[in-house]
Amino acid sequence: MDFYLILKTLQRRLWVLIIFPLIAVACAVFLVLQMDKVYNSYAHLATGFTADDAVRLNDQSSNSFEINTRFTNVIESMHSLPVLSLVSYQLILHDLESDTPFRKIENKEDLDFPLTQTFLAKAKEGFKTRISEIKPLNTSDQFDYQLFELLKAYGYDYEALSEQFSIKRLTTSDFISVDFSSENPFLSALAVNTLCKEFIRYNKILKGDRSSESIDFLETLVRDKKRILDEKEALLNDYKVNNNVFNYGAESEGKIAQITEAEMNKEREEKNINGYRLALAQIEERMQGSTTLNKQEVIQVNQHIIDLRRRINEITNSGTTQEKESLGKLRDELQLEISRLDFLNESKEKDESADLKKERDNIKLQLQIAESNFASADLALRRLKYDVSGFATKEAKISELQRDVQVASQEYLDAQDKFNSSKNKALVVGSSIRQILEAQPSLEPEPSKGILIIALAGIGSFVICVVVLLLIEFADMSIRIPDRLERLTGLSAIGSLNQIKIKGFDLRKTFAAKATDKESTTFVHFLRKLRYEVQKSEGKVFMVSSTQSHVGKSFIIICLSYTLSLVNKRVLIIDTNFKRNSLTKLLLPVTDSSRLLKRGAVDDNKTLLLNGKDVEEEEPALEDNHNIIYKTEFKGVDIIGNIGGTDSPSEILAGRDFKEMITNLSLQYDYIFLEGPSINEYSDSKELIDYVDKVIAVFDANTNLNHLDKESINYLKSMKEKMLGAILNKVQLKDLSV
Repeated sequence: MDFYLILKTLQRRLWVLIIFPLIAVACAVFLVLQMDKVYNSYAHLATGFTADDAVRLNDQSSNSFEINTRFTNVIESMHSLPVLSLVSYQLILHDLESDTPFRKIENKEDLDFPLTQTFLAKAKEGFKTRISEIKPLNTSDQFDYQLFELLKAYGYDYEALSEQFSIKRLTTSDFISVDFSSENPFLSALAVNTLCKEFIRYNKILKGDRSSESIDFLETLVRDKKRILDEKEALLNDYKVNNNVFNYGAESEGKIAQITEAEMNKEREEKNINGYRLALAQIEERMQGSTTLNKQEVIQVNQHIIDLRRRINEITNSGTTQEKESLGKLRDELQLEISRLDFLNESKEKDESADLKKERDNIKLQLQIAESNFASADLALRRLKYDVSGFATKEAKISELQRDVQVASQEYLDAQDKFNSSKNKALVVGSSIRQILEAQPSLEPEPSKGILIIALAGIGSFVICVVVLLLIEFADMSIRIPDRLERLTGLSAIGSLNQIKIKGFDLRKTFAAKATDKESTTFVHFLRKLRYEVQKSEGKVFMVSSTQSHVGKSFIIICLSYTLSLVNKRVLIIDTNFKRNSLTKLLLPVTDSSRLLKRGAVDDNKTLLLNGKDVEEEEPALEDNHNIIYKTEFKGVDIIGNIGGTDSPSEILAGRDFKEMITNLSLQYDYIFLEGPSINEYSDSKELIDYVDKVIAVFDANTNLNHLDKESINYLKSMKEKMLGAILNKVQLKDLSV
């Protein structure tokens, strides 16, 4: 729906767009006149959140997020139930005690309890007690519930006040604006000032309580941390005393020096032992080597003596003279060997053996001394290492205890710092929020915004009407206008005809310009446009069909034929709608049925062709087509009717050369119009397509297209050049201007 169409749609419903907004404006005016006067009072609070003149315990500056959070917290706190409850108590006490109360209870009967003087006195005391205790009402308690109902009756309950108060920060300043609107200027001023005063008191008490709780908690925490520190230090000192550890560093260094010295002594004695053992082994080897050498020499000498004696004996007993001469030499040699033997056995053995034994005994003594020293050094080293290993265990334990003492000391110092900081803050805990502007009673009531309300009522109702009308238009899925016909079908619209009253309709008078109503003149205008489209098409034989029934095909054919006759055109109408022969009934109300189109079977004992001849004659040519042509009441317009029935054109025209007849008739007439039944229901129109030059589809503007219509439209579009276009019939005059 384009903008122009929207404007036209709204133009048709202009009375709706005028009447309903006027009614809404009238109602708004009435309501505005009934509205009470409203008086507004306001006050300003300075928070100190963005100021630098406050006492600070550190030099840290607040960022914008923190400042915004503080403002939000303050505003929410002012809107909270405890603070507004204090305001409620103060306001109702004023009304109960003052001679000029702001409000009075109009319907005391609505309360569940009587308002006696005793109850009111008790209620006053209850409200005063809750003001001093800063305590909201507990509706589960019967007396508190009665107080709540009393507040509600006066309009001072939490919900009512929260709606009348407006609390906000003034842009990015340090100030908070508190506004209150009511029907009484003094009530508004008192409510604002009371809220500011009670909130400042509530905030101071709340901060004081929090500071006291923090100080008490931190003081207890400091005492606990000090006790834990003392316990850790006592454990460390006790361990040092019980393990004789006074100066762990010096003792540890002394033990390490002793271990080093003991290891050096042990190493030195081990070297001496190795040296003595090596020297003793060498002496043993020398002693063993000397004895062996002496024995070998003695053995050699003895063996030589034995050999000499044997030879002497041999020579003496059986030796030759020469051998006996050498006997003296042998005996001398024997005596020499015996003397040598005696020398070996006496002197040499005694001297060398004694020296070696003496040296061996000396070395053994030194070895025993060295081994004793080594054992002593090893024992001392073991004892020192044991002592040092005990020191490592003690060192780990002392380190653990010292760490515990250090952690406890740090925790104690941290708690002490927090405690001191909280005490310092408590000294300056006084709330930085203060009232810098007191509320004053307003002299003039607030603008009622009546003009705005009236304007909104008028504009809102107008917009609602527009939206509703457009929704109705969008919801209407009927074709209505030629543009929608082309958009929905894809067929070219060659014309449209407006809805016209058929009863009393006279076609001749309508064209004779005797009708002056807009409906008739528009109808004539569109018929002439349709006549032009037919003449421009260069076709002679036309079939007028539709997708649905009762769309006005017969009426259009009659009207179109008449308009063509007005320009001296001869028109022949052939009623081929055998299912609904409306043309025949309209133009031939009384006629001989034997001269009407019907199935080629016996009718009244005679079988007629289109020209009325007997079938048995089987004439190849149609010599006289005028036998079935009738004149109509319109000059230049003739008709060939049918008797109706359920037969299709193929069945009725079987065996007859209908194509040749159409050709012959087209020579006698300027235009020939055939009517086809609805394509959705019957196949007749499809059977007649081959006999015509152009096809015209008729649609009813008040109908909706369904899936059968879409199938039929696709068939019509498949005819391409034969499809002249579509006619939209029964269009409302209001839609023709769109």
